[in-house]
Amino acid sequence: MRFDPGAHFTLTSAVQNFADGALVTDPNCDRSRLIFPATGVLLASGEDGHWVVSSSCALWLAGGGRRHHIRALGSVRMKSFVFEAHDPLELPGRSCMLHVTPLLREVMRSLARYGEEPPASRKVALLRELLLEKIIDRPSVPIELPEPRDRRLAAICAHIQLHPDDATTLAQFAAEMGCSERTLHRLFLQETGLSFTIWRHHAKLRLALEWLEQGRSILDIALDLGYQNQGAFTAMFRKYLGVAPSQYARPALEPASG
Repeated sequence: MRFDPGAHFTLTSAVQNFADGALVTDPNCDRSRLIFPATGVLLASGEDGHWVVSSSCALWLAGGGRRHHIRALGSVRMKSFVFEAHDPLELPGRSCMLHVTPLLREVMRSLARYGEEPPASRKVALLRELLLEKIIDRPSVPIELPEPRDRRLAAICAHIQLHPDDATTLAQFAAEMGCSERTLHRLFLQETGLSFTIWRHHAKLRLALEWLEQGRSILDIALDLGYQNQGAFTAMFRKYLGVAPSQYARPALEPASG
């Protein structure tokens, strides 16, 4: 989808499907772009960092010739938005993760829905400007998940995000990979600054925050994250964020009731 070339930037969008393990081609490394996996997980790496991108986040890939290696984990439906500025824009100069708020998700969904030939309408123009503003504002990820460089750790992190209810222990991962639990524990601390257990809790919290914003029930969230009951999930949530999930969810739910 290509907008009015007379505007201060051109935006091209596409929706692509990738099978598990497929490499995502990177033909637009000279231009900055936003990629978002509506389903599945993307494992990305480049000179600015390494990222495991689930549907709660989008990845901003800075242009300027930076190459990125991107692989699909699970069945991925990826939306991408490529920017070409005609005037200086305050876009992020480095690749980074952005939190996908309900508003940002809806803007991307609406823009991608138009396909390659959108109508020349005020609505389309406003949507592209809103997407630009959301990227400039850089909505931060509420729960940071430092991404490891080690391929073994990256595989573990991706598995956790694809299967948040899986209770596989670090010792079991180590046995499957033919290394010691101590080695993986040391690498987690060295590369992420977090223990395996805390990293896993952070991954679950990030999903919980996304699902709470969508209005899902706390009990359903607890069960889908692998907790035996709502109380266990609430205790973990309160430990890390200082409030119960019901308190966090209330502001997001109030507008719908009015």
